[in-house]
Amino acid sequence: MARQGCALDESEIQKIVTLLARTEMSLIDIARRTGCSRGAIAAINRRYQVRDYAGRRTTWALLPQFQTVPETFA
Repeated sequence: MARQGCALDESEIQKIVTLLARTEMSLIDIARRTGCSRGAIAAINRRYQVRDYAGRRTTWALLPQFQTVPETFA
């Protein structure tokens, strides 16, 4: 079940950024796996600009800075 109104610590945010950058998981799948809401995952995606959905819901492209993800996110 998703948490509501809880602040995420830096390690949780980095895990979400890594999942956005390195997997084909949907926002809903990432939310379920991390216990966050889909909106929180979308907000992190917007803040860190990992995926570009270009107005679509089901397809995306990684933005250039995440084409090769640095190992510090591992």
